[in-house]
Amino acid sequence: MPKSRFCALLWMLCHGLIALAAELKSPQDWLQAMSEAMQHLDYQATVVYSRDNRIQTLRLVHLLEDGVIHERLQALDGAPRTVVRESDQVRCYFPDRKTVTIGFRQGDHSLFDNALPIRWDELARYYRLRLGAQTQVAGRPAQEIVIEPRDSHRYGRRLWIDTATRLPLRFELVDRDGRVLESFVVTDLKVGAPVALPDDSEDHQGWKVLDRKEIPADTRWRLTYLPPGFKEVRRSRHIDPETGAAIDHLLLSDGLATVSVYIRQADGERAEAHRRRLGAVNVYSRRLGDHWITVLGDVPPDTAARIGEGVRGAVP
Repeated sequence: MPKSRFCALLWMLCHGLIALAAELKSPQDWLQAMSEAMQHLDYQATVVYSRDNRIQTLRLVHLLEDGVIHERLQALDGAPRTVVRESDQVRCYFPDRKTVTIGFRQGDHSLFDNALPIRWDELARYYRLRLGAQTQVAGRPAQEIVIEPRDSHRYGRRLWIDTATRLPLRFELVDRDGRVLESFVVTDLKVGAPVALPDDSEDHQGWKVLDRKEIPADTRWRLTYLPPGFKEVRRSRHIDPETGAAIDHLLLSDGLATVSVYIRQADGERAEAHRRRLGAVNVYSRRLGDHWITVLGDVPPDTAARIGEGVRGAVP
């Protein structure tokens, strides 16, 4: 083993032992420990994901090598597809279509984590955080964390964190009536060696490659309404690899929930403003001049609609 790798493993081991030995007294302590474990531990898990009364089984492998995060998420049932992440680059493979898309992780709604750094102490302004019951998930002792919104602009969450590894074992996104909109539960978890990424040496010759290349962002778009606590955290523009059209992306967050605003040419579309829901993600679309505005995020439908109605073009 190279000396640098040995030192890194030793540091991680010591850091992990210190973190596990420390007494976690508050919900913020548990959530911070979970964030660190998800970043720094090597692990693989079988995950059952549920939304809209549909269940899917996934296989996740997470590995840290020389400070770079590598992940592989594979669907074990349904249409075959695999998502591979190296640092911030994300490649999605669709074998049935012989297509691979290439893009960058930008904090869009994600099953397991968020691309944005979370400051758990600051969330108390918009969410009530409390310790729930100590229980078991997949035969492992777990601590429940309850995250309740203080207003109608966001959803609540329930998390069950493994008391040994600090990794999340179960997650639920819930509306204000307590209905579960989306959930996942880990049914099998392995941490540490011999975790390794599966071999991705499959020949992809002849596959269609869709590269979502970024170009300088358009600064003319502005948001006249943001819910309390939300702010714009990133603005980008990329070229649609299939149509060649430019798509602007404004990423918003309150530190936990994320909302994406996409803006593109309308191309003669005459559809009326409309809403729809994809699991926990609410979508609102409308036309603005010769552009089409689409807002989607893990927020209530009225929140997504008000953000979409507040999009404006260049200041006259």
